[in-house]
Amino acid sequence: MQRVWLTRPGVAHPRHRIGQEEAARRIGEATGESRRVAAIARGTRIRERATVLSPEMISDLGSIEARNQVYQCFAPELAVQATREALAQTPAMPVGFLATSSCTGYMIPGLDVEVARRLCLAPTTAHLPITEAGCSGGVVALARAADFLRVHPGYSGLAVAAEICSLAFHPRAEAGNLTSVLLFGDGAGAALLETGDNRRDGLEVVDGISFLVPDSQNSIGFDLTDRGFYPVLASDIADLLPVPMFAAVTELLCRNGLKTPDDIAFWLIHPGGPKILEAVQATFGLTGHDLRWSWQAMSDFGNTSSAAIFDVIHRYTADRGAPRGWGVVAGFGPGVSIELLLVRR
Repeated sequence: MQRVWLTRPGVAHPRHRIGQEEAARRIGEATGESRRVAAIARGTRIRERATVLSPEMISDLGSIEARNQVYQCFAPELAVQATREALAQTPAMPVGFLATSSCTGYMIPGLDVEVARRLCLAPTTAHLPITEAGCSGGVVALARAADFLRVHPGYSGLAVAAEICSLAFHPRAEAGNLTSVLLFGDGAGAALLETGDNRRDGLEVVDGISFLVPDSQNSIGFDLTDRGFYPVLASDIADLLPVPMFAAVTELLCRNGLKTPDDIAFWLIHPGGPKILEAVQATFGLTGHDLRWSWQAMSDFGNTSSAAIFDVIHRYTADRGAPRGWGVVAGFGPGVSIELLLVRR
């Protein structure tokens, strides 16, 4: 079976930037909860985020139709920008597989078709649109692309994610809604995956595992309303993760001949929020420095849902002082689901 390598990641973010203090002020005024919003904002450890619309235009978002028109305008463009960065050099083999992840809008034909059209991919390229994996969708896309390449010699693959999370803004004071609008930002990510015996410039994708946390289905998700997606975000998500996360990582390592999490040299964790990153650190005895690429991505752009993991990978691969060896890539999504990849550099 062929070895698969993530050789080049790419990222893209929209041009509007909003500082977290300004966002908290605007959201506080819109909801009448200024003091409460300010406290939540301080706890996010986010400096600023990127959005496809200006703050004024986000505040004026109306029906689901109007919101989805914004999605259809911007999501494909961001996806293509990120993918072009991942394809900065022509791959050695033709692209035979394209997995796209997005949960913040809706379009048929899907995001995969638009990316394939704009990049002039071959009409025989296999497509996999992933629409309901939430924040874990980027890891799912990487895993499915790797699966395809292992059994289809002679091809490269693309994993792409684009999210317009700002479309889920609602001026309502529920705790989950306030936390969501202060955590999430807009962005896209992509990665080129290739096969070969030895590619020293990339991450080898060795294995993957999915783990569904029992009785947690109401903790993360979206409600579809007349005014678009409304976020569902329980306050105890970070408390749900440590035991199943440790079990999933242990299973993944054991079936690949590794003994303990101490064998892992680097951790690339979805920046779902400060409590989630802190829970991962506590579970595996890590420090903020160990997860610095996740913390940096969250500070600069917030949680961009399924696109965020590509930003984390991009930062890690660009860090000349980053450790090498075995690594774990992790995403968390609705279910609650844990998606893991075992990688090696």
